[in-house]
Amino acid sequence: MRALNILAATLFASLLPSLAHAAPREPFEVVKGWEVERTIGDTGPNPCLMTYAYEDKDDNNAVNAVVFALDSNKATLVLVYQGWNFDKDEAVKVPLFLDRKAIKTKATWTGDDKTLRAQFPDSLVPDLLAAKTVILRFDDGDADFRIPDFAAGYEALRRCDAAPAKAAPKAATLALPAPSSPSEARIATYVVGLAVERVLKECDVRSTGRQRTAVEGRIAALQPEMAPIEATLRSELQKKGFSCPPADKEPDFQEVMGRFIDLSPDAFAATMEQKVGAEKSADATPKP
Repeated sequence: MRALNILAATLFASLLPSLAHAAPREPFEVVKGWEVERTIGDTGPNPCLMTYAYEDKDDNNAVNAVVFALDSNKATLVLVYQGWNFDKDEAVKVPLFLDRKAIKTKATWTGDDKTLRAQFPDSLVPDLLAAKTVILRFDDGDADFRIPDFAAGYEALRRCDAAPAKAAPKAATLALPAPSSPSEARIATYVVGLAVERVLKECDVRSTGRQRTAVEGRIAALQPEMAPIEATLRSELQKKGFSCPPADKEPDFQEVMGRFIDLSPDAFAATMEQKVGAEKSADATPKP
């Protein structure tokens, strides 16, 4: 446990300078499952976005999320699905349906791991207001995303966009995202989850299908709130290099993976922090 705990702590500490430049968001309103947030310091006409996340019981509780935002006369739609695995900036051409209505506007989706993002004219909004499901029609089947009460979420989004802007925190004092942005604990957990996911994909370690699915589910559940700093986190993690855990450290990896699956993000981070603190104290104790 010691090696991976200290690795996670070191990774997180090295990410703090980059996180200082990430734009934090603050909650504005939650309406019928839609979470509306505003980017702090954004003085543009559309500083807000709305997110609906859920687990699909008909798909082994796979995590799904829909993120929507306006951008002048454009509408940005982001879809998150636990089962996807796109390359970064992968171009994906797939038709869009809202319920049974085919959307004729041509758009290329941009992939990145579990997400697809596309931008449409804001003329898409009336169709979204009338729909209950967003559907991407792939060759091997449809990917369905529920958008219940989209109209209620959209009204809250417009209220958020119209609200007076707040001043951004001074750069010199911004050491971490604002409390309403992902907390230090949740970011630390996400970083460890990315490392665990990579070990499972690239290393010869014991794991079951259920464990791999559970790890992907945890990461996918955290991904929407990490969106503003996702690129920074992955970039900094990549810079740190990667090596598979040696055979004598696999029990440590198994314990970390188990805790990551079984505990909530905040509880996992608290446990990790306690152990790192205890190990540092043990190191500081004079040996007889």
